[in-house]
Amino acid sequence: MNETMDGVQIRALRDRLGLTQEQFAYRLGVTFSTVNRWENNHATPSRLALRALQSLLDSCSRPAQEA
Repeated sequence: MNETMDGVQIRALRDRLGLTQEQFAYRLGVTFSTVNRWENNHATPSRLALRALQSLLDSCSRPAQEA
């Protein structure tokens, strides 16, 4: 993953996961307003948030495991 993600990339990830900003924020452990600021390029994710974003990205990139 890049050292940073811009608002377009963050929005694309959220859309790919089919989550609202509120749901996405909950999964990352941040507030809805934080996600909104990221998506509108008014703020950038911290290193810790970038790791959480990477985990979400990895989880949606992996094929579903069969039971």
